[in-house]
Amino acid sequence: MSLLNAALRAVFDVALRPFAALPPIVPVAVVALVSGIFALLVYRWTSNQPAIAAVKRRLFGHLLEVRLFNDDLRAVLAAQLRLLRENLTYLRLNLVPLLWMIVPFMLLIAQLQFHYGYEGLEVGERTLLVVDLAPADAGVDQTAPRPPIELEAPAGVAVETAGVWVPSLRQVVWRLRADEPGRHELLVRADGGAFTKSLFVADPEGAAQWVRRSPTRRRAAILDQLLYPAEPSLPRGGPIERIDVQYGTAAISFFGLFDVHWLIAFLILSLAFAFALRNRFGVTL
Repeated sequence: MSLLNAALRAVFDVALRPFAALPPIVPVAVVALVSGIFALLVYRWTSNQPAIAAVKRRLFGHLLEVRLFNDDLRAVLAAQLRLLRENLTYLRLNLVPLLWMIVPFMLLIAQLQFHYGYEGLEVGERTLLVVDLAPADAGVDQTAPRPPIELEAPAGVAVETAGVWVPSLRQVVWRLRADEPGRHELLVRADGGAFTKSLFVADPEGAAQWVRRSPTRRRAAILDQLLYPAEPSLPRGGPIERIDVQYGTAAISFFGLFDVHWLIAFLILSLAFAFALRNRFGVTL
């Protein structure tokens, strides 16, 4: 999984770099178009198209029954039961292509989230760096002094407070201030090891505003690698479970009409492209 995430990070960084200075709705729309075409191809190759078309005809027929025999309660109830049965059949026929698509779309959404889901810090803005240490062994006093852990920040980031130790959560928290735009590497030293964490500070006059931002770096569990692929995983068995930087949630402009989370815009556009192109690809949805 680590190798796959590394490859996907490289691919998406290169593919989205030409759009970094454009409004985010542009790359989201491009990816939605490609995703809609991919979904249509998957449907054409993995679904039972004749059966789906037949079910849709039967659904339309049962809807006409309800309309034509609306004065006959028994006929209407029977038609509604047939509608329910055919809807379940329609869902079953669509289950196979959906299963084929779920993993690719999860990988795609996870990558796009770290490009368009978070706002970079502005120069002068403050944030918190939170380090979760590995759980203590049984019998260890949770009120013990803070384990030896240190933070080193580059010149563009100021560390405003000493690490605050929260024994009950086994967390160490620092307050940081962004002094210079760009991507910075923070270094956390604990138990003889050194662990990095990226921090992105936006440049209001820079060309690249929409780049990969990672609010968290976690241990190498399968689910965490799937959901948080923006940085390499922390080593298993190490002293640190996760390192978090607080970013704000970003909203993008939907063609100047309203602001929305990028995922909502992506889903709307993907469905719109898929329905618009279904006849050209000979797909019944």
